[in-house]
Amino acid sequence: MVVQTTGGVAMRNMVYNTFFKRNSTTLMFVLGGAITGEYVVNKVFDDMWESANKGKLSKDILPKDE
Repeated sequence: MVVQTTGGVAMRNMVYNTFFKRNSTTLMFVLGGAITGEYVVNKVFDDMWESANKGKLSKDILPKDE
């Protein structure tokens, strides 16, 4: 009996074989995702902070060196 896989199962198998089959690739996938996620979250919250406090930050108040 031949079992045919649907598109979702085939995609899941491809992701598993690419990223999670070996411990080394899983570790790199998790570390890469954590570093990328940390960068994105940090950038978003820094931009929100600067937007909410525009004109109050030291970079806005102190004279610029020319």
